[in-house]
Amino acid sequence: MLDVNKLRLTHSPLINKLHLFEWTVDPRLQTLLNVDKGNNFTNTFIEDMEWRANNGHNIVIDIKGIRGSGKSYLARGIKGLTDKIRGVKSHIEDIVFTRAEYMDCYSTARAGQTFVIDEDFGFQTQTGSLRIRESMMLAEQTFRIEEVSTIACSVAPSYSHLYDFYLLAYDYDVEHGINRAIVFNTSQLGGMMARPIGYILFPTKKYLNPSIEKAYQEKKKVFTTKVKKGLVRTLQEDYDRYASDCVKKFGWDKSRPTERMVKVYLRREYPQMANTERDDILDTLIVKLYEIHGSKKGKKEERGE
Repeated sequence: MLDVNKLRLTHSPLINKLHLFEWTVDPRLQTLLNVDKGNNFTNTFIEDMEWRANNGHNIVIDIKGIRGSGKSYLARGIKGLTDKIRGVKSHIEDIVFTRAEYMDCYSTARAGQTFVIDEDFGFQTQTGSLRIRESMMLAEQTFRIEEVSTIACSVAPSYSHLYDFYLLAYDYDVEHGINRAIVFNTSQLGGMMARPIGYILFPTKKYLNPSIEKAYQEKKKVFTTKVKKGLVRTLQEDYDRYASDCVKKFGWDKSRPTERMVKVYLRREYPQMANTERDDILDTLIVKLYEIHGSKKGKKEERGE
């Protein structure tokens, strides 16, 4: 039997005590997470990963949970499992921190590749939780492609049918490297809520790739340093980059395209992007083209029309 006293939300003694108290006084949590009588989906979860690999289906999971609950650790463990089942080599490039990094990797993704979008992915917006949710929802719209799988760590309290199911990282056994997570059913979503139906005790440590873990810690350290120095691009800065790339590639600095033409070229150039995101790039392009060519009305006045 699992000893709940060995499970930790974080390594903070006070937070651990508060977390254990929460479990003690909440009968619903006790029923849901009861190791002997609760709905343990651990084996079914692993079988599901195998079934998807054997039948050519991807997996799209959102792992929610508060800071210290083990979201990223669990995500990397599940990725290790899927890579092992699919027989593909893990790469540190599969773990991304920013939307720009995700989109760049996604455009050249390999069949069977599994991405992990770390929670820090949302921090690039630097404008609070609303912007993080918007960024996550834009990313969700690219998850329909069957060739790749995506595991997203999220602090956003929103749900979408684009995900196969949700996991709520609850706590973990530090010594044995086992994550406990609540499984949510998305087939009966209502507003902002999904229904908890059971739990998994995932042997994360068993599936982690040591070389990837070392590279992950190094990559996270570099990214954190960039965030502190303000060197991580915001969404608007990404749109500015896309717009500049298009102007240079298609020669729009020399001849001004129509708005309809710009829309067609954006669909061809960025097929993996959501329509809402291409619209944001279009708005940025219109401003940039105005800066280069001026207004159409002004050009007509110069010609005496």
